[in-house]
Amino acid sequence: MTSLSANLYGASINKGMGGLMSGLDTDELVNQMTAGTRNKINRQYQAKQKLLYKQEAYRGISTKLLSFSNKYFSYSFGSKNNILSPAFFESYTYKPSSNYVNVTGNAENIKNFSINNITSVAEAAYFASSKRVSSDTITSAGVTDYTSTIAGGTMTIEYEGKSYNLSIDKGFGNKNEGDTQITLVDVADHLDKKIKEITELSYLSVVVEDGILNISSSEGKEVKLTAASSSVLDNLKLEVGKAATSTSEVESSSLTKGTADILANENSYITFEYNGVLKQINLNSSINKDNIAAYLTTELNKAFGTGKISVGSELSFTANEGDTNIFGISSISRDLCNFLNIESGDYNRLNMKKTLAESGLLGIGDVNTVTNDKGEEVYRLTVNDIDFDFETTMSVTDVINKINGNAETGIRVYYSSTTDTFTVKAAETGSHKSVSISGGDGTLAAALFGEKDVDYHINNGTDTEIEYTLNGVKNTIIRSTANFSIDEINIELNERASEIDFTNAVTFDVTNNSDEVVERVKQFINDYNEIISLISTKTGEKPRNDYPPLTPEQQEEMSEEEIKNWTEEAKKGMLYGDRKMSSVLRNMRGAMSGATDVSNLILSNIGISTARMDTGGKLILDETKFKEKLLENPDEIARLFTNTAADKSGRSGISVQLRTILINNVGAYGTTGLLIEEAGMDNSMTSDRNYISEKIEEHDEKMADLKKAIERERERYWKQFSALEQSLNKLNMQSSWLTDMMGDY
Repeated sequence: MTSLSANLYGASINKGMGGLMSGLDTDELVNQMTAGTRNKINRQYQAKQKLLYKQEAYRGISTKLLSFSNKYFSYSFGSKNNILSPAFFESYTYKPSSNYVNVTGNAENIKNFSINNITSVAEAAYFASSKRVSSDTITSAGVTDYTSTIAGGTMTIEYEGKSYNLSIDKGFGNKNEGDTQITLVDVADHLDKKIKEITELSYLSVVVEDGILNISSSEGKEVKLTAASSSVLDNLKLEVGKAATSTSEVESSSLTKGTADILANENSYITFEYNGVLKQINLNSSINKDNIAAYLTTELNKAFGTGKISVGSELSFTANEGDTNIFGISSISRDLCNFLNIESGDYNRLNMKKTLAESGLLGIGDVNTVTNDKGEEVYRLTVNDIDFDFETTMSVTDVINKINGNAETGIRVYYSSTTDTFTVKAAETGSHKSVSISGGDGTLAAALFGEKDVDYHINNGTDTEIEYTLNGVKNTIIRSTANFSIDEINIELNERASEIDFTNAVTFDVTNNSDEVVERVKQFINDYNEIISLISTKTGEKPRNDYPPLTPEQQEEMSEEEIKNWTEEAKKGMLYGDRKMSSVLRNMRGAMSGATDVSNLILSNIGISTARMDTGGKLILDETKFKEKLLENPDEIARLFTNTAADKSGRSGISVQLRTILINNVGAYGTTGLLIEEAGMDNSMTSDRNYISEKIEEHDEKMADLKKAIERERERYWKQFSALEQSLNKLNMQSSWLTDMMGDY
């Protein structure tokens, strides 16, 4: 048996007396008698492999989309390489005599333009707090001897036509040796508490009678279970689509499991991240409650360097040697997550997604709440004389978004995970804009930003003052921004532009570079076509149902080349008709066709059209026609691609539309979006935090259960055959005795 088969089915080890007396091939008979369970494992294995193939296909396209986004929608390589920027389409290059000034616009005017002096450059009012806002430590729920089998489980109930989600706390049921075991009453009390937190469910209660758990309404209305995690369904004897009542008596023993099973499980793991470096640490059979801290310390020292991370006895983690070291949990196996109450995304910084009270924000427990008009207890914060109320269920991200989304305040709040501090900045530059945050003890402002003139100082905004010469005429202007226009010349000033040595005026060399623009657009069209062709091929490729994923037993009978060829066929059609991928294809084609609300041009006007006889939507570029239009009206071409529609219902430029499509599907960094939520990305925090990985984990759990079942079957059958051999041996001995006795006569 190969290692793959042994790992999947368990090693076939003789656990009794072979067929010495009977002459039976016991091992082969046991193998045949367990074929049913092995087939169940095979079905789970093949279903898992199909998901892995689909995930691989998803990630391949997501990687292409992200690379496309990074190449054409990022300013990392300058505005001339970003198709969202008008500079991408500039048919002239303007080389300034100072690196702190850039211009675009009318080439003739720029030839006769110079900057004589810059007294100041516009800046926004701001303050950067020095107050660190988190504890720099990741803390677990502690290591106990027992935990609940349903910890971290979820269930959805339907009541009066509406659905409500209930979650079992991670760490629920954690107990030590000598404590009472988890009972069904404990579960009922926990669920009842969760229900009471939802106002609309005030008529519901959870009761236990004769080992049956029942969620019922005092009004006699039906409470239906519409979804639940497998741990909840199996251990509470519930069934989806029926009343939220156990279908049979719940065994108390099914509610508790020893944590040794979790800690010693070879499938238990934690992937740690230290300053961007990911290392996965697996547990093993030698791990227990008493040595796990020491084991993790040793492994973390190996992974990141001795003394970089301190591990407390209750599994708290602290990064040492500097305040800017970021350490956290990139991913963690499900049972370990539920037991330790440590989640993927827990870092030694604020948890931006959890409620303020659970975010790790220092001092939040001392922040006073006020009662709003609805009678709710809320946190209050005053920004530029505007009061904000934040529900206690809001996260740090919610707080930032609510402030930043209010145009009246005119400010932006930023959190730096590197420095663990907040910065507040006016949304606009200029001396007319200010920043004001109310402070004082016991306020949310104090918890987030600290105390004015102690933890931060406010820097007032400034204006731009510039002296220039255009067509021989000198002038001085004051502007509230660092980017502005003078007679069809668009000027961008670096924040250090006022430091320029103006012994000689800043001038600009003008060069025609239309050929470079044509080449950039040509490459863009080629890269776009490559993506369109890939998605079109994958979504139109039919699956090979006659090539299912190979089981371990099948692989044992094939050569490596045969396995490779078979697997290539089995992977085909994984995205056939896939709705998400088809939507990406349809939306990208749509963005590259039709009119916009920002320009009178369409792509065919400038030499970009759909290839004839091509049903995939690929484009061709007429370079001569495009160059003619570029020299004739470069600004209008730039608007066709880069301008945003005046209102939300309007159709923005082509680049803006494409950027929106990419953000919606793969995010800015490959960490968010519809495709990432579906399949994640390799070597990232989303690698096992996605829908497909969750389904894969469910198959792994089912295979683990079936593996245990097949081991029990083998043991039972071997015992039966051993008993048969012993009986035959006794009969043989009796027969020999009788023969001997007869021989005496």
